Amino acid sequence: MAIITGGGRGIGAAAADLLASAGAAVVLTARSQDQVEAVAIRSAGAKAIAVPCDVANPDEIEEVVEAALSQFDRVDILVNNAGIVWPVEQVCEADPEEWAYNIVANLVGPFQVARNVLPVMLDQRYGRILNITSGAADHAAPGLSAYCAAKAGLNMLTRCLAAELQVEGVAGVTVNALAPGMVDTEMQADIRSIDTHGSSLDFSRFHQAHQQGELLTPASAARLIYWLVGPWSRDRSGEIFTRTDTTWLATVDQDLS
Repeated sequence: MAIITGGGRGIGAAAADLLASAGAAVVLTARSQDQVEAVAIRSAGAKAIAVPCDVANPDEIEEVVEAALSQFDRVDILVNNAGIVWPVEQVCEADPEEWAYNIVANLVGPFQVARNVLPVMLDQRYGRILNITSGAADHAAPGLSAYCAAKAGLNMLTRCLAAELQVEGVAGVTVNALAPGMVDTEMQADIRSIDTHGSSLDFSRFHQAHQQGELLTPASAARLIYWLVGPWSRDRSGEIFTRTDTTWLATVDQDLS
């Protein structure tokens, strides 16, 4: 059984489709009830439920996990996919509350969801936690300070949690992160819609990637998620997987062929 945050569209919806097609029950969460309900019906019917949730709200996160346990009695997989990019402004101009909300949604939220499912996974002696991160964690991008900082924190949270599980000797529960690169999602479209005329912000690389057809499809990103939450990753934990790792990508292709 898999919980997928940000499951109403893009990478989350594609991951739900693929996991459901492989036989997994899924619990989909997003702020938009209509979106997650539509994906749940399309993906798995009776084997899927939609629970509206803002991952910045700890009470709503608890409701998601409770609903998953009530319906399916276990949690095997958590895909921490929900995230936001705003505010997209220089630090001196960014609204402090919006900046802080970005950190909560992109970093504190994944921590809260993981914290809620971990006791279940530890009791089962089995679980896969996958955090969807970004290359922005390692590359400073003017105007994206909150997003970059949050993703850098998410990478370190991934490593710390994996280290804790290793110390405890819990081999059946793993924690990894995936930076899928530029994916053709609404977040990418939002960035391309920003008017940077007259500012020092430069998002031309996003426009170029879109124009040249270099954006990864959500379905292709879902395939990478599928490998990372499946049996093939049993010996991998505390790692940040990227599309620049050609050796790993070759392994994915071989295992899923």
